[in-house]
Amino acid sequence: MHLKDCYITAAALFILTLACICRAAPPSGDQVERLRLEIRELEARIEQAETGRRGVIQQLEDIDRQIELRRRLVKELKRKESSGSVRLEKLKRNIRKLQNQIEALSNKLAEDEADLAEMRRQVGERISYMYRRLNGDRLLLLLSATDVNDLSRRQHYLHAVERYDRTRLKQLRDQRDRVITDRLERKELRRKMTIEKARQLSELEQVRTLIASRRAEERELAAERSRKSRLLDRISGDTELLRALIEERRHSLEEIEREIDRLEGRSHPSMPVWQPDLPFNKLAGKLPWPLRKRNVVHPFGRIVHPRLGTTTINPGIDIAASVGDPVYAVARGQITRIAWLRGFGNTVILSHGDGYYTVYARLGNILISEGEVVGPGQPVGEVGDTGMESSFHFEIWAKRKKQDPIKWLER
Repeated sequence: MHLKDCYITAAALFILTLACICRAAPPSGDQVERLRLEIRELEARIEQAETGRRGVIQQLEDIDRQIELRRRLVKELKRKESSGSVRLEKLKRNIRKLQNQIEALSNKLAEDEADLAEMRRQVGERISYMYRRLNGDRLLLLLSATDVNDLSRRQHYLHAVERYDRTRLKQLRDQRDRVITDRLERKELRRKMTIEKARQLSELEQVRTLIASRRAEERELAAERSRKSRLLDRISGDTELLRALIEERRHSLEEIEREIDRLEGRSHPSMPVWQPDLPFNKLAGKLPWPLRKRNVVHPFGRIVHPRLGTTTINPGIDIAASVGDPVYAVARGQITRIAWLRGFGNTVILSHGDGYYTVYARLGNILISEGEVVGPGQPVGEVGDTGMESSFHFEIWAKRKKQDPIKWLER
């Protein structure tokens, strides 16, 4: 019989070995390299795992952790791949824009150069005429005036011709300057396009590398999940291994109670001051669900194992979920603990004041950090790939006493 069929309490037992707790806050530095380093360390531990019951249980824990890290690595690679694709598309748009600008400027430059050539021809002919022919006849033109008025008209005409010629020369210089400016601008645009094309090639190579890396990691993730499935089949077929696992989880339940006691007994001088929207004890039956889904697969309370006859107490409820489903805070509170717990992956504890706590387990990606104050409906993480089955574990504690979450959640 497969473990998922016979071991119905697996998801209900909160696995807590606080001596093995790891902070689940996002790693500093380059996330991809940090995750790969952690995965390599786990791979080395799995290869050196001891034999016997304890070794199998430890191997299951390490594989769970490895799967979750690998899933986060794939997600980070996808994020980088997506960002690279966005940058690549932006570079393509920039290149198209530069190409259009260069084309438009080249057309304008061709027209300006043609105008400049025509203007030079006209001005050249004009200058040749004015200073080779008219200058020699200028004195004769003035001396041949019939009277003072005629002389004045002839002088006015000559001045007008000179002003026209000066204007044409200025127009020629301006046109020449425009052509020079257009040429320089086109040269600069071509330089920018060369740079953008080089960036495009570099970004394209990075995206291709990320795609290849992501696909390789996805294959490794599938292999790890297959290895975990085989290990679960082995545990399922071994009564002694099942008993050992259940016994260890019983000890873990005691650890979570001690953790709540410790949180209740300590002060938080470094934590920011905050106030709940409403006293938590006024929210019974009104709390929003931590998941969009509401299919409870394991209820709160006493559960008897059908094969071994052992009895365990589920301190919360287990809700059917898929990897990546968003998990939300049910009320305003402060993140007082983030930990990695065997079998339950990343686990978040929120304090809501007056001794009330909510526990969110089997998380993968964590979206908050310790000490942060969150409001109702704010995402705290996503369902991870840890545990015996696809479910999310949720608990409510009131002054060190376990509560049935169904009585607190809205109907």
